[in-house]
Amino acid sequence: MRARATGTIVTLPDKEPTGFYADEAKAIQKQRQERSRARAEARANTPIPNYLCYRELFAGFDPKTHRYADGRSRRVPKCRVCECNLYPMEHHVCEGFKPKFVEHDEAWRERWEARREMIREAKRNGTFFSEDEDDLSGYEDEPEEDWCDEDDGDPMWE
Repeated sequence: MRARATGTIVTLPDKEPTGFYADEAKAIQKQRQERSRARAEARANTPIPNYLCYRELFAGFDPKTHRYADGRSRRVPKCRVCECNLYPMEHHVCEGFKPKFVEHDEAWRERWEARREMIREAKRNGTFFSEDEDDLSGYEDEPEEDWCDEDDGDPMWE
């Protein structure tokens, strides 16, 4: 049979330790807790990148190397709503649907019809195409005799 260990039971005091080293340890512990809290808050406030939000679009993407597993480059996918580029390491905040073409109101249509009617009237009167407009003022042709290198007195052409 084995003998039981004997000794005295020591209880720790209920009061906190004091002294220089205890104060330093408390300060270090407080700094660690503050840094840990700040990191947790930063992680919570950091937006999730697109390669995690849209996993089906970025299948095989490695965030450490910023490349795909097969080594080939791929086109950057577009958002199906606003058609903006979805870069893998950024966070996309969709602005919503953006129409590609301007929707014209009734006032625009009235101006357009008035302009078309003005052009039709000008064609009927014969003022739409006039010979006066063929004069390209400001443009002058080179003189006929100076258009070729032969006239420059080059001995090769003599």
